[in-house]
Amino acid sequence: MWHKISWRLLRHELKRGELTIMAAAIVLSVTAVLSLSLFTERLQSGLLARSAEFLAADRVLSSRRPISDEWLEQAQQRGLDTANRVVFNSMAFADDNLALVDIKAVSDGYPLRGSLRTASEPFGDETTVINQLPGEGEAWVAAALFQELDLEVGDTLEIGQSKFKVSRVLTYEPDVGFSVFTDSPNVLIHYDQLEQTGLIQPGSRVRYNVLFAGTAEQLDGYYEWLAPQLNDDTHNWRSIEDGDSPLARSLQRAERFMLLASLLGVVLAATAVAVAAQRYCQRNYDVVAIFKTLGAERRQIQRIFILHLLLLTFISIGVGLLLGWVIQAQVIEFVAAQLGAELPAAGLKPYVLASATGLVSAVMFTLYPLLRLIAIPPLRVLNRELTGTDKLRWLHWIASAGTIYALLLIYSQQWLLSTALFAGGAVAAVLLLAVGRLFIRASRQAGMQAGSAWRLAMAGLQRRAQANSVQMLSFSTAIMLLLLVLALRNELLADWERQLPDDAPNYFIVNVAPGDVAQLEQRFAARDIESKDMYPVVPGRMTAVNGVPVRDEVTKEAGGDEADTQTNNAEQREGFGRELSLTWRDDLPPNNTIVAGEWWGDNPQPQVSIEEEVAERMRLSIGDELEFNIGGNTFTVPVTSIRKVNWGSLQPNFFMIFNTSTLEDFPATFISSFNLPKERQSELYELFKPFPEVSLIDLDAIMEQLREVIDQVSIAIAFVLVLVLIAGILVLLAQVQASMEERQQELVILRTLGAPAKLLSRSVTYEFLILGAISGLIATLAMELSLWILQTQVFEMAATIHWRFWLVGPLAGAIVVGTLGRLACARLVRRNTAQLIRKLA
Repeated sequence: MWHKISWRLLRHELKRGELTIMAAAIVLSVTAVLSLSLFTERLQSGLLARSAEFLAADRVLSSRRPISDEWLEQAQQRGLDTANRVVFNSMAFADDNLALVDIKAVSDGYPLRGSLRTASEPFGDETTVINQLPGEGEAWVAAALFQELDLEVGDTLEIGQSKFKVSRVLTYEPDVGFSVFTDSPNVLIHYDQLEQTGLIQPGSRVRYNVLFAGTAEQLDGYYEWLAPQLNDDTHNWRSIEDGDSPLARSLQRAERFMLLASLLGVVLAATAVAVAAQRYCQRNYDVVAIFKTLGAERRQIQRIFILHLLLLTFISIGVGLLLGWVIQAQVIEFVAAQLGAELPAAGLKPYVLASATGLVSAVMFTLYPLLRLIAIPPLRVLNRELTGTDKLRWLHWIASAGTIYALLLIYSQQWLLSTALFAGGAVAAVLLLAVGRLFIRASRQAGMQAGSAWRLAMAGLQRRAQANSVQMLSFSTAIMLLLLVLALRNELLADWERQLPDDAPNYFIVNVAPGDVAQLEQRFAARDIESKDMYPVVPGRMTAVNGVPVRDEVTKEAGGDEADTQTNNAEQREGFGRELSLTWRDDLPPNNTIVAGEWWGDNPQPQVSIEEEVAERMRLSIGDELEFNIGGNTFTVPVTSIRKVNWGSLQPNFFMIFNTSTLEDFPATFISSFNLPKERQSELYELFKPFPEVSLIDLDAIMEQLREVIDQVSIAIAFVLVLVLIAGILVLLAQVQASMEERQQELVILRTLGAPAKLLSRSVTYEFLILGAISGLIATLAMELSLWILQTQVFEMAATIHWRFWLVGPLAGAIVVGTLGRLACARLVRRNTAQLIRKLA
């Protein structure tokens, strides 16, 4: 009959409202996790879908040799859209002028993601081109080439053995890439026109690309079939998340922000369930004692309450799933309207994760309270002070802490991010328990000097020292999460946005001749255009480290016996496999920080400074001797400093920087960057007309995409703030309700002794104000620790102290906890003595 008893007990307590707190906590946990998971997954999918246009596809297969027709047929059989793209360098001729250009031959369907934009004149108004490519005998040409070859629309351009009519100005290509050192002006022709140019010959340096677009399942299935046939030396399979572009780094950071938002929901949900579980078992002590006095066995009681708990859990999970779906659907509709695009549907993972979170939290956080509940002795019916054994209290802490940390790890799959949150909460718990006890002890003396209402409040704190410590732990956890989300929204996100200020460079200029530098700077100054430093650039290769040759992709391709090649590679160190753009200067560049060694200052001896990640990847350190080859001239230079570079600044940055005396005798060109508002774009043609050899690279498209990512993440964090605020209030109310029975007993005694309702009301308010202020102070400290870890280790920012939160934290804690406590106890305080006694009975 135990299952019938469990079901009847559940129905009885549901009618009486006894399980309201427990059910609400589980519903809250599932709702928070599901709504956050669905929202973040759909928003991340939307970000990737919108950002895929920077590849012109969802995936790109690149090869040095023509790609097998069988691979294309297999992709089409799997429902994938495909398009061909062939890219190579060639000379282009117009009358007596010539220039090195990048030829891009594309097939029908290109681009699969995004769109081309063209204009009828250089730097003129853009027109979006949909489902259209250059026709037969036509070419679309980048604006920079019009200057270099003195072209006009309608002129003839000779490429290889073919002549093309320049029909439009090519202003934007979604897959233009971002390489300020190597990109030449682009010429777009149709794929069918490629063969007649006669430029593709055996040994030609050509990149063959196939673009793919489809669902994630289609792409993953196709790659699983394709991967065993790929050669790492020949093929490259890419998505928008791969690589080290500004967009890829911004997407990764956006995912971290949204992932952190979801983790906050997990921690808050676990806190709510823990508070409710403790209260749930305390309210059933008498029930177990009665069962035992009536002859029930321990095993029967275990079955009754385990089934009781599971029934409650499954019902609550169902309600939580429904609420979570409704909440995220409303938010997604709002976000989609703001972004002007539909966000992709989410998979089953968020539902599984939310259900598992509710189930695991309900089981693990009720384990110790349930053990205490089952251990209640029958004598409790006579002595209400008996509450079971405390021998397994260590199990409670291990189970609770372990469950929270395990959920964080499972949810994030990033131990550093999980550890940051967990460490902040652990420090808050330890400090709160220590400082809370010290304050409560000191409050007794302070209370004796205060008014009667303050004395009652201090006495209440002292009398419930242990319970108040646990309450403050819950309060500070909720407040810490609220402060953390606020800090993320207003501090970390602002720090990130400051990396892309309004005046950030939106154009790069490349191939500036040394004799043109002064004149170009004068023209910038005359038009009030702020440009960054001019950097000299020399192409060169790093060939050895401390006398040991480095592996180089070009030398490997040179041929020779395969066994000899493998032997040589085993003896060599890892290199770049390509030419580097080398520069020199006397002072440390902006957005660079020395992390090891010293900048050279006035020392004329040959020296080089290397970027931090390069040093780590190539295992380089201060004092290493690097050998370089520039135009056949070989020299060795020591590493004297290692720099941390802000690659997101959209300014010229370099892996290697030399002091002036080392490279100043080599012939160089210069590069720089500048900002020009879009409404002044028409000035570019006249500005650079005297410099036909200068190449201009437009960064506006990349910057727009980066700012869009920031805006979308901002919406995500704002949504999390609202959800955590609501959830935090529910957690605080649950904790206040947990002390109601004890407070009711005190009020009966005080009212019997003649204490007026006004005095009792003030004392209750003061008690919660004190609890909230201390909780807010400790929460602020824990929040600062968490932010320090997140800023320095996760988001790679400089750590800062957020002083205003040291005022906001205690003040908000006092106001919120004081108000909630006062409202929760209002009905209790208004009752007269007879009503309190009847309620207590």
